[in-house]
Amino acid sequence: MFLVLGAVGALGHPPVGWPLITLLSLLFVFSLKPWSLTERQAAWAGWAYGLGHFLVTFHWLVEPFLVDIVRHGWMAPFAIIFMAGGLALFWAAAFSVGAWRNSGLVLAVALALAELTRAHAFSGFPWGMHVTAFVDVQLYQGAAWLGPYGLTLGLYFVLALLTLRVNWVTAFVGAGLVVLALSPVAPDPSGDGPVVRVVQPNAEQHLKWQPDQAPIFLNRQLEATAASPGAELVIWPEVALTTWLENASGIFAEAARRGQGAAVLIGAQSFRDGQVFNSLAHVDEAGQMAQTYDKSHLVPFGEFMPLGELFSRLGIYGLAARDGYGFAAGKDGVIFNVEGVGPVLPLICYESIFAHEVRRLDMRPRMVAIVTNDAWFGKLGGPAQHLQHAQARAIELGLPVARSANTGISAIIDARGQIVASLGLGETGHVDARLPASLPPTFYALTGELGMAVLAVLMLLGHVGLRRFDLD
Repeated sequence: MFLVLGAVGALGHPPVGWPLITLLSLLFVFSLKPWSLTERQAAWAGWAYGLGHFLVTFHWLVEPFLVDIVRHGWMAPFAIIFMAGGLALFWAAAFSVGAWRNSGLVLAVALALAELTRAHAFSGFPWGMHVTAFVDVQLYQGAAWLGPYGLTLGLYFVLALLTLRVNWVTAFVGAGLVVLALSPVAPDPSGDGPVVRVVQPNAEQHLKWQPDQAPIFLNRQLEATAASPGAELVIWPEVALTTWLENASGIFAEAARRGQGAAVLIGAQSFRDGQVFNSLAHVDEAGQMAQTYDKSHLVPFGEFMPLGELFSRLGIYGLAARDGYGFAAGKDGVIFNVEGVGPVLPLICYESIFAHEVRRLDMRPRMVAIVTNDAWFGKLGGPAQHLQHAQARAIELGLPVARSANTGISAIIDARGQIVASLGLGETGHVDARLPASLPPTFYALTGELGMAVLAVLMLLGHVGLRRFDLD
C-alpha cells in the first residue's frame, strides 16, 4: 500500500506534473495514521513509501549511464535502486519516530527534519521533495517565508491536523489547501530591466565532444550571441566549450565582437595548478575574462569519485570527469559585477538544488544566472524537474533567474518563480526577455531556517498539549 502511494504521489513531479495527486497521496498516507503502528512496522511503511516515491521521481537517473553505455551502462540499475532505497531510509526513520511517540504531529516534524537532513548528509541531495511539485501554484509562494524545508513542515502539519478531528474548521483548512494546490501563479511579463539572452545550442551529450561536431555547436552559440536586436547580457550553458578556459581567449574575443557590447557568461572546463575545475567565465565587452567562478558543490560519482584513486585503478570514473580524481571544488559566494546589469550570482547545474546554500550571500544580487547541461538527464522528467528547482530558488530569494541549459529547458524566470520566456527541450536557438523586477529580500533569504525552527517548536509543544487533553 505505502509503496503504491509513494509511486502515485511522485506523479506530481514532471513528466506528469499533477501536483494535486501529490497532495492527495500525502493526505491518504496521513489518514492511514502510520504513527499508530509499531516502530518497526512504521519504519518499513516509511521505507516502502519513500522507495516508491524516489523510484518514480528519479526515473531519469539511468540516463547519464546510457550516454556511454559500454562503459557505464551496467551501473544504471544499481544507481537508481541504491539511490531510491538509500534516500527512503530517511523517511523510514521519520515514520519510526512518529510511531515511537504515537503522534501525527511528531511524524510531521520528523519527516520534515528528514528532508532537511537529506539536503545536507553525504554532500546532500534535496531533489524530489514533495513541495517542489507546487512551484507553479500558489502553495509554493509560502517558501518566500519558510523556505522549502519550512514549507514542507507546514504542509505536513496541516495534513496531520486534518487527521486529528473532522469538523468544519479542518474541512475549511483542507479546502484551502486544495485551492492553493490548484491556483496557478501568473507570470510578470512587465520587466523593465536590461535585456537578458539565454543561449541553447542543443548539443547532445554523445555528440558534444566529437571533433567534427564541436565547431557546429560553437557556431550556434556565436550566432545566437550576434542575433538582433541585441542584449546586455548573454549566457551560454555549462561547459559550452570543448577547449580549456585558459585557451579560449580567441573565442572570448569573437563572442564579445558578436555581442556588440554585451557581457557574455561562458561555461568551460579550466585546468590550473594540476587541477580541473567546472568553471563559468564572465567575458566583458572588450573580450577579456573579467571574472571566473569555479563550481563549488560537485556531484558525487558524476564530477568526482569518492576514493577516486582507488576507483580509477578499477577503471571506474565519474561520469563527467576526465579521470578518477574528477573536478576540484572552487569557492562559493562569488558574485559577478556585470556592467549594465548589476551583481549576478552564478550557479552551475547541480548547485541550484540547494536552497540553504544559495541564500548564504554577503550581498544581494540583482539576479541569479544558472548554467547547466541537462543533456545528461534525457528527455523525460529530469530536465523539467531541474527547472523546477530554478523556479523554487527565485521564489525563495525574491530574485529573477536566467537559466541557460545546453539542450533545454532554458528560461527566464520572474521573482515569483514563474517562467516569462523559455526555449523547450531539444530546441536550438536563444530566448530574450527584459530582466524581471526583483522583490524585497524575503523572510527566508534573511533568516534561513528560523521559520521552520519556530514552527517545529510550536508543533512539538502542541503535541504535548494535545496529549494532556487526550486529543492526539
